[in-house]
Amino acid sequence: MSTSPENNGPTDNTPQPDEAAAPATGPAAEAEPATAEEVAVEETDATGEAATGPEGTTVVAQPEPRPGGALSAETFSLVALFLLILTMLSGRLVELFATVSSIGDQPVAAAQVAQLNTQITTSGAMAAITVLFAVLALVLSGTGTRTWARWTATATLITGLLFVAVAIATYVMVPVGVEQPPMMPMG
Repeated sequence: MSTSPENNGPTDNTPQPDEAAAPATGPAAEAEPATAEEVAVEETDATGEAATGPEGTTVVAQPEPRPGGALSAETFSLVALFLLILTMLSGRLVELFATVSSIGDQPVAAAQVAQLNTQITTSGAMAAITVLFAVLALVLSGTGTRTWARWTATATLITGLLFVAVAIATYVMVPVGVEQPPMMPMG
């Protein structure tokens, strides 16, 4: 049992007139704007650019993420990643590079050279399309684009450019085709 009197009345937390008239000082007072005019000044405009606050200070607001959609940077970033995976998993470009490197100066039939050139061009075109989608994702990205989309597009762009370089090097290294002599009849 307590001997102190209970206070069941409503509590009044409103500031007294002398407390409200006193100017607030310190870091807490500087962080909170005092008037509605200062609140409006601290807000950013519709373009997301920073507005100037009291005493010419710049106030920067966090940009809101842009909405995703069929034509967003995130979509093109994922498409570029999937195309890169297709290019890498096919393995055809690396295999063709190894084959052409191992041929060296050996004579190759003209029909085989045409077939090699077609395969190299097809694989190189797939790598080039991957690069185009990655560039498109980076061009469409803005301050509101999610960071994973920019990182994915950048990594895909770098890797895709390496595959394009391999395709070009392989195409240049393909030997010139020679006509095979006709087979002699046996017999």
